[in-house]
Amino acid sequence: MPIYEYECEKCKEVIEALQSASDEPLKTCEKCGGELKKAVTNSTFHLYGSGFYSTDNKRKYLK
Repeated sequence: MPIYEYECEKCKEVIEALQSASDEPLKTCEKCGGELKKAVTNSTFHLYGSGFYSTDNKRKYLK
C-alpha cells in the first residue's frame, strides 16, 4: 500500500497518508482546515516478511 504526501496550502504542513490507490485523496488539513494538495515525491512502499534485509536470518541451502 503506497504512502502519499499532501501539503497544506495554508500552513504548509506536510502530511503522510497510507492509502490504497482506490481511496479518495485527502482534501482538508486536520491542523488548520486549509486545502490539501497531493505532493509529487519519490514512491514509497513497505516490504513485509522476512529475508528483505541483510540482518535477517536467511535460509542456507546445502550444496
